[in-house]
Amino acid sequence: MIANKLKVYRDTYDLVKYLIPLVNKMPRIYKFTLGERIITHALDQLNHIQLANMQREKRQIHLENFVVSFEMLKAMIRISFEARAMQGLGQQAEITRRMELIGKQITAWKNTDSKRHRGVNDGSEKA
Repeated sequence: MIANKLKVYRDTYDLVKYLIPLVNKMPRIYKFTLGERIITHALDQLNHIQLANMQREKRQIHLENFVVSFEMLKAMIRISFEARAMQGLGQQAEITRRMELIGKQITAWKNTDSKRHRGVNDGSEKA
């Protein structure tokens, strides 16, 4: 399956699209430092999903990399709102909602893949 057909990929893509105009509205002092890092980390999420989808033998590694980068993205977004570089309770709530949805999907994917991988290794998985 092509990664862009996965719901988690589409939801992450939509998050990136949602973040871009918010970063573009950031004050200059934040836009080219924190803002660029937010967009870079958000785009990296798409890469991690693509790699996890393509490289099944390394899927858990790519999903772990996603989680680490995703947590950093959450922290940067939180800092942006606290520093008032990004503003609006509505935007913050929407970003939080989207990120929770993405996080749940990645956790489910990790758990499913982990169970599948354990089943193959112990010979208990049925075809």
